[in-house]
Amino acid sequence: MNKITSFTIFCMLILFGMVYSQDKITINHADSLVGRIIEGEQVREAIGNVSLTHNNIKINCTRVIQFFNQNKADLYGNVRVVQDTLSISAPQGTYYGNESKVVCPAGAVLTDPKTTLKANYGIYLFSQDLANFRGNVRITDNNSYTITSDELDYYRNVQKSYARGNVKVVTDSSVIYSDNMIYEKLIGISTATGNVRIESDSTVITSKKATYFEFEKKSIAEDSVRINFLTEDAVVTGDYSENYEKRNYSFIKGNAKLRQIETKNEKQDTTFIYSGKMESFRNVPEHYIAKDSVKTIRNDFLSVSNSGYYFRDISGKGGVITLSGDPVVWKDNLQVTGDSIYANFKNDIDDIFINHSAFAMQESELSAGRYDQISGIFMHIKFLEGEVNYIRVDTNAASIYFVYENELNNGVNRSAGDIIKLYFNEKKVDRVNIYGKPKGTYFPENLVNLDELRLLGFRIRTNKPVRLPLQ
Repeated sequence: MNKITSFTIFCMLILFGMVYSQDKITINHADSLVGRIIEGEQVREAIGNVSLTHNNIKINCTRVIQFFNQNKADLYGNVRVVQDTLSISAPQGTYYGNESKVVCPAGAVLTDPKTTLKANYGIYLFSQDLANFRGNVRITDNNSYTITSDELDYYRNVQKSYARGNVKVVTDSSVIYSDNMIYEKLIGISTATGNVRIESDSTVITSKKATYFEFEKKSIAEDSVRINFLTEDAVVTGDYSENYEKRNYSFIKGNAKLRQIETKNEKQDTTFIYSGKMESFRNVPEHYIAKDSVKTIRNDFLSVSNSGYYFRDISGKGGVITLSGDPVVWKDNLQVTGDSIYANFKNDIDDIFINHSAFAMQESELSAGRYDQISGIFMHIKFLEGEVNYIRVDTNAASIYFVYENELNNGVNRSAGDIIKLYFNEKKVDRVNIYGKPKGTYFPENLVNLDELRLLGFRIRTNKPVRLPLQ
């Protein structure tokens, strides 16, 4: 063996010895030190003001049992483990030198300049900067957020937490509950799964999965979504939603359902809207936009359409519903169609306005199969105490209304003109005014042919919406 090779081996042995000695737990100080054998392994027991080191980790405690072969130390009494700015305190623990890991089975508190983490059981892996804490876990970051859970993994360098079991996250802008949670402090994103509930100033959102963007005050919820609008006494449900707190805007899609309750003089009026997608604008004027197979129910007011707008009155009582895209409205036995329909409410319905292709028909309560009809370009239907009180039709107006005497069939009147006004009393036509090229024909009962008494656009619609349960 030449001199160069011998020198190289000598240097490697020295280096290996230095590394090996650095990787061993070292007792630096104790008031008393005793060596003994436990189960065939050499150990040292140090008592009183014990100080240990392992690489750049410093440990203090009242008593320690050091196992040489296993390179571990059982720590007792006022345990404190420190690495740079990180500190772990516990009543007892075990430090594993080969893994650079401390286990605290009787509870632990981890602190650094940014975070405090507490639990009934704690493990910290220094090589990964990873804490695994279990049992009544609580992590707080400079009072900007607090997480409580049954179990939590905390990656200290990236300030990322994985919480499991009875998770609760409290921030300046929200409170989030879930079964599981990933919280990324640096980018302000929380991803929750299982029984998710997000509470903010104006909304409460529940779902099976949700992501909350703290900086944007935005949330995305998926699967069995339910949004409670706290200031509006309204609930929306669906399959997927996005909520923007700063803009007071949200949308929900996939079997979207809205229920809004209005209470006045101890009387409740409830509006239900169902659609494929629904948008909520909570700034004044508060309104909703529904699209795709829209269905509306408000007491005995029913409608279907391709799209709908619901504007709530600034007083919070009543509002306006506008419908377009083959809209149909039903009110008791009244059916209304047109290109677009506007309905005004206070308590009950007050007015219906129909623009273009306006058509209204109402089946007689005295004789089945007889439909009073009126059509034109524009129509206004006025209600009084929930019953039709007045109808006005402008441009190409035409009407058919049946006549009764002593509640027996007594013929039919057919009229046309530029403008027709119908006045109702006790659910029957009481008076008719025709303006501009008026035409009118009366058919006695023996000449009535119901099949021929149909205005252009007559069609009985049977697709009335029914009330559906919310999720």
